[in-house]
Amino acid sequence: MLLIFKIIPTRLLSRIFGIVAQTPLPRSILKKLVAWYSKKFNVSLEEAHIPPGGFRTFDEFFTRNLKRGMRTVDPDTYSLISPVDAMVSSYGDIVYGQIVQAKGINYDVASLIPGVMESTFIGGSFATLYLSPGDYHRIHAPVTGTITAYQYDPGRLYTVQDWLVSMLPGLFTVNERVTTYIQSAHGLVAVCKVGAMNVGRITLRYASLYTNRFCAKPYFHIMESHKQVTIQKGDELGIFHLGSTVIVLTQKRCRFMPAIAGKKVTMGQAIAFF
Repeated sequence: MLLIFKIIPTRLLSRIFGIVAQTPLPRSILKKLVAWYSKKFNVSLEEAHIPPGGFRTFDEFFTRNLKRGMRTVDPDTYSLISPVDAMVSSYGDIVYGQIVQAKGINYDVASLIPGVMESTFIGGSFATLYLSPGDYHRIHAPVTGTITAYQYDPGRLYTVQDWLVSMLPGLFTVNERVTTYIQSAHGLVAVCKVGAMNVGRITLRYASLYTNRFCAKPYFHIMESHKQVTIQKGDELGIFHLGSTVIVLTQKRCRFMPAIAGKKVTMGQAIAFF
C-alpha cells in the first residue's frame, strides 16, 4: 500500500479533486451530495452557517463557517487552546529536538520547519491534531499575540490516516505544509498546517498564499513591523480545503490536560497551560 502511494501522482490528483470541488453544481445534486457526505462522516449541519440559497460548491460546504456562538474560546491568559476541531494524535515535550509521530516513531523538529526557526522550539512542547473528513476545517489562533512570519514548504501529499502515520517515519516532514509564527506573551508559538491527499489547497486569512501549486519553492517570510497582524486567541488563521493535520509547537513547555491523547477536542478548548 505504501508503494502505491509513492507511485501515484497525489499532487495532480489533489489538484483535479480541488477543481471539481470548486465547480458549481446543480442545487439538487449538491444537496444530495452534502446529505450523503454529512451522514457518512457525521457532519453537524446544525452548527454550520449556511448561506442564503445554500452552498454553491462542495468546497464551500467543506470550508463552511460556524454559526455565531458554536465554539467557546477558553479565556485563561495562560491556556493554549486547540486551533481546530480534531482528535489529539499525540502531545508532549520536544526532547532533543524530537517530536513523537506515532508509537516508536519520532522525527526532528528541524525537518518539520527547516531554516531559521528550526532550533527555536527545542525544549518546548508540541501537540498533533488530526482533522477527520467530517470536522470543521477552519484553523484558528491557539494564543493571543502577533503574527510575525510564515513559512511554506512544498512537498508530497500522502494521506495522513493512522495506518500511514504509523508506517512512514517523518510523514509530516515530507508532506506539503504552511507554518504560522505567533509571538505571544508566552514565547513563540508555531501553527504548522500539514497538507494531505485530496487537500486541494491550504489558504491563509492574513496573506495571499495557497498551496499545491506547480513549480512551488519553499520560502520563509518575515513580516515587516507595520504589516504584522495582531490576533486574539480564536481568530481565524486559515482554511483546509479538505482535511489534514495541524501541529502546534511552543517555545516554552506546557502542561497538557491529562488523558487528551486519542480524544476529540473542539476549537477554543484548552489543551494545555503555560
